[in-house]
Amino acid sequence: MNFNKITSAALMALLWTACSDNVAGGTEEETSVYALAGRVGDVYPALLKSAADEEGSKDSLKNEGSVFAAKGTVVTVYELDSLTLEKTGRSFVDTVDNDSGRFAFESLALNSPYVLIETLDSCYVEDCRERGAFYERNASRPASMVDSSRDRRMFSQELKAVVDLRDVEKVSVSSLTTSKMPLLQKYFAEGKSFAEAGKMAEHEILENLGIYEDFGGFENLNDGNSELAFVNELIRMSESSMLKDLRGMDPMLVYAVPPKLFVGRGDVREQYYLNSKKMIDYKVGYWARLNDFDQCTDARENTVAEINVGHGKVSVVCRSSKWTLGFKTIEHTMGSMTDNRDGKTYKTVTYNWGDVSQTWMAENLDFVDTTSLSVDSSLRANLSGSIDCYRKEDSRSADCGVYGHEYQWKAAMNIGGGDVKMYSVDALGDTTYFAESDSSEEYSGKKWTWNYTDYITPSNHNAYQGVCPDGWRIPTFEDWQTLLQNMAERYGVEQNDVLPALYDATATGFDLKGWVQASIEEELRLVYFITFGYTNEIVLADVPLYKLEIFNWKPAGFSLGLADMHAFVKRIESEGYDYSPYAPNTSATVRCIKK
Repeated sequence: MNFNKITSAALMALLWTACSDNVAGGTEEETSVYALAGRVGDVYPALLKSAADEEGSKDSLKNEGSVFAAKGTVVTVYELDSLTLEKTGRSFVDTVDNDSGRFAFESLALNSPYVLIETLDSCYVEDCRERGAFYERNASRPASMVDSSRDRRMFSQELKAVVDLRDVEKVSVSSLTTSKMPLLQKYFAEGKSFAEAGKMAEHEILENLGIYEDFGGFENLNDGNSELAFVNELIRMSESSMLKDLRGMDPMLVYAVPPKLFVGRGDVREQYYLNSKKMIDYKVGYWARLNDFDQCTDARENTVAEINVGHGKVSVVCRSSKWTLGFKTIEHTMGSMTDNRDGKTYKTVTYNWGDVSQTWMAENLDFVDTTSLSVDSSLRANLSGSIDCYRKEDSRSADCGVYGHEYQWKAAMNIGGGDVKMYSVDALGDTTYFAESDSSEEYSGKKWTWNYTDYITPSNHNAYQGVCPDGWRIPTFEDWQTLLQNMAERYGVEQNDVLPALYDATATGFDLKGWVQASIEEELRLVYFITFGYTNEIVLADVPLYKLEIFNWKPAGFSLGLADMHAFVKRIESEGYDYSPYAPNTSATVRCIKK
């Protein structure tokens, strides 16, 4: 940094001259010498925050989510009149000569303690992204500052701050301080003190963003972990970017991603997930403000609303004094159970529907033991070769089991392949039966159904433990209807429209999750989401259904009333289906229900 060097003689001459002049505004003030240091650039949360370097430095770019001013950025400090905050004509200029946007003035001889700091930083968008953009597509200047006549690949960004040098020696010059400046000047001109004007300006900006908390002075934004860092990112995002997120990426992180895909699996993954979830609440709060939703307070707890996101809607709820993605919480009781066969513990959820009570596993089954003698011998045999990772093609991946496992239907039901009997009825009404092991290509063109009357009849549907732990069983379609009908009554919608609420762990406890394909680059601190969806396939005891299908494609937004986005209702209520003769080999995950 090329600090302003002032010789003793020159400084004394400057002080004498300044003391003999009347300052703008008509009052005479003594000259004082101030030191000022700071950093130019937008500091916001590092979604993928890595550990500090070996020296423990917190200033390293690899540790912070920021776009700092590039080398060559001009930093100008203007003295402001203490009565009007107008420029007096005295200024000091320097340039940033480092990669972290830091500047410093060792000696500022001023008649007024109030100064305007202006910076001019030019950089290409791609370069800014390389310096740690919060979301790569948002590494650009705020939409309100874009000159559409210029090349969008390059921008010239002016960041500003007005400060009282008696109260601050280090200042963060960012988009936050830039947005604060005109409001501070307005309230100061109305007769407020400088400190009061600054507080009022910050309060107005935050409230317009749907934030009703005090996070401290905007000039103190130095830490990517502070709440101000999230606010700084929020004001940089365009409304179109936020709506795009609320249609896709944000519901995916809330409803499709199991926390254990990120939490507890390294600092990089966990920081990304937790910061992303927090940023979603800030975006939702902003849109709640735009839609004139009342402030989320204790008195409005569990109030719900919907945000229009273009081609769809997203449900939001007032929860713990914040508007967030989600649905109204209905009465349920959370618990847990331990599978004595392998010691794994699962969350459970109990619903008291009045005349009936249901207790479900609130996680997909993850039982894979086919060798222990403590496991029933027939189950060991039937499970062998019939288990795979749910939502993961590579069984060697560390993500195998994050979503539970999937089981072939006959294995989940603990039915041996030799006990599966199939039959076909030809045009003359003749019926041909054979065991699954007798099937051959000559039957492949026929339309088959199955005869499991020896095992599954209406009288013993509720008796099938299958692969479930002791005291639990494979659910039937009737079990699902009981769940959905009663839940729909509490939400005031049709049975088929309540499915999205099953994905909100807080609202219903059921905690269905979709699936994602993500690539995590630890060294580069990047997460690439390749694709995602909400589809779930769950084993049923009933024949000929075999499995329940929920959300067979991705909705735009996430809200109640998405009846067209699941398949099992049509399958049951209206359409007949021709099944492959190998449907007992169809795989799906298992959600057990308590006997």
